[in-house]
Amino acid sequence: MATKTAPTYAQAVVPPAKGKKGRQAQASVSASSVAVALGEVFTKPPPPLPQAVRRFFTSRTTFEPHPEALKIAAHFPDIAASVLREANCSLPLSFTCTGNDKGSVSLLGTDLHTPASAYTPYFAPITSRLNKAFPIGNSPWDLVKPAPNETQPLIHSIPLVFIPSDDAQLFPSLHESIRNARGLSILSARSINPDPESHDQRSTTSGVVTVAPPDAFAILPSINLFSRNWRVQQMFSSSKNSQCKKCWKFGHIPTRCPSTLPVCPFCSLAHTKAEHGCPNASCPKSGNLRCVLACCPSSVACCPNCQEEHSARSRDCPSRPKTTPETPEVRPRQTQDSMDLVKD
Repeated sequence: MATKTAPTYAQAVVPPAKGKKGRQAQASVSASSVAVALGEVFTKPPPPLPQAVRRFFTSRTTFEPHPEALKIAAHFPDIAASVLREANCSLPLSFTCTGNDKGSVSLLGTDLHTPASAYTPYFAPITSRLNKAFPIGNSPWDLVKPAPNETQPLIHSIPLVFIPSDDAQLFPSLHESIRNARGLSILSARSINPDPESHDQRSTTSGVVTVAPPDAFAILPSINLFSRNWRVQQMFSSSKNSQCKKCWKFGHIPTRCPSTLPVCPFCSLAHTKAEHGCPNASCPKSGNLRCVLACCPSSVACCPNCQEEHSARSRDCPSRPKTTPETPEVRPRQTQDSMDLVKD
């Protein structure tokens, strides 16, 4: 006696049909119609949060590296996890830690769906435990806080007849219009040129709005306001400490670089870092096969900024701007006097 084959998922929902037309109709049953017929609901998982939203950090009172920076980077994730475990915290306990040369350390949650703000109730004990584990006298770490993660799109060339010339009144005007157009709330708004006297000589201005990173995609690359469509671009910050990765000079970013050709940070020649190579076919450090700084006497380092024998990224370069307490930490929020406009 022949064994009967179990019905397929689609056959379980749609009764077998007789004839050629019936078989064709049965074969055309889609997966979605089968799911609906069985009363099943399929949902997509939420998208992963950006790293900026999952990161929190602390900086020292003075801007200098900690003598045990490597140990801190290795053990700070476990220090934070122990505080959370002792508090019976149900949030994920896995983190990675990074530090910078100004003495700041940051934790990045490895769970892609847990924001740093969820750990806010535990920031004080985490900071206290870190200061006890690695005491640093008169320069302790400040209270742990979420990393700045706002983004600032620029709305181009809005006629001044549509918006107030006073920045104090610009926010309520754009907030209402953007909420109606995109269903989201902006955090702040200002004119790209806050000088009211300059408005008398111009008919338009560009407005900078601050939004949460996920909301930026709802505004870019254009938005309909005041019955017209306006071009929108992302704003990125730069300062005297910003180093261009094209020419390796300071004070601007690659998209605003005046140089037409790339510059190698290892030898100052007109090629990218990836194209740097040693002319010595028998280089003892295999610099002829891969990019190696000052691999042998045939490939001497030359900084494009000071022409000394080090990389353009050397912290000891005399051309590097001096770090001041006003220099932003981690990833700076944009300020109206240090903006560079770039395309996506």
